[in-house]
Amino acid sequence: MPDAGTIGLIALGLVVGAVSAVTPFLPVEAYVIGLAVKSTSTVAVAGAVAAAVGQTVGKVLLFYTARSASSSRWLSRLRDRGAKEAAEITAAEEAGAQPPGGPVKRALRPVGAWLKRVNALGIRLLSGRWGPGVVLLSGSVGIPPLLAIAFYAGTSKMSVRAFIITCLLGRTIRFVVIALVPDLF
Repeated sequence: MPDAGTIGLIALGLVVGAVSAVTPFLPVEAYVIGLAVKSTSTVAVAGAVAAAVGQTVGKVLLFYTARSASSSRWLSRLRDRGAKEAAEITAAEEAGAQPPGGPVKRALRPVGAWLKRVNALGIRLLSGRWGPGVVLLSGSVGIPPLLAIAFYAGTSKMSVRAFIITCLLGRTIRFVVIALVPDLF
């Protein structure tokens, strides 16, 4: 039976993982490395798995936030306003007139159009059969960042179950590998 200190370290991994899942300012990898350097490999792996569970809980919170936000009235009004602006811009361009907005707004329009295409591609990718693979890759390697992927997945057609399984598996792989690296040296 592990002592209270060991249980505390493992529980702290769960908390650090959950907090770091929703903020980019607290890297859970630093905790796992510290645990691996100062503890036995068994404790380090247990802490890494706890951190993976905490990370998954936090990412699922982001997933659900995005999923519920995509059906909110406020966002619906925002989308309607954007569609109205786009129609005004198209009408002005077709009439040969200057589109509405100042020079900065006009200069940033191509960036906005590019971002819309990228967002649509991300959501389409996560909605298809490659979605779980993208989450697994993101969870284990960190590219693309899982923080962004959690939001994209929440707005896609990906099931919550597929997201949880692949996120937990990816994060567990990542953190256990990090926990075992100090033993190699």
